[in-house]
Amino acid sequence: INAEYMGLVQSGMSQRRALGMQFVTAIGAMLGCLMGLVAGGVITWFQDLVLPFTAGGFIYIALVDTLPSIIEEVTVREAVPRIIAGWVGVICMVVIALNE
Repeated sequence: INAEYMGLVQSGMSQRRALGMQFVTAIGAMLGCLMGLVAGGVITWFQDLVLPFTAGGFIYIALVDTLPSIIEEVTVREAVPRIIAGWVGVICMVVIALNE
């Protein structure tokens, strides 16, 4: 059970409807993936646009999830490893992008 499903159920949606909404979301994600793969194979410049937007989206989501917990920490000793891990992730994405 994922967080989105639980959020829908806790907000008052029935379990059956929440499951249906999750299914629709999953189908949309699969269709978007297929469209991206087809467009990437047909339109070569499309690939150069997708990577920055995708990486930016992942970085945004990671920061939105982790930054509040980093800010709540009272000591630098607890926050520094998380910040370093975040930058290591960004560097890994850059290295992968440059070597593809």
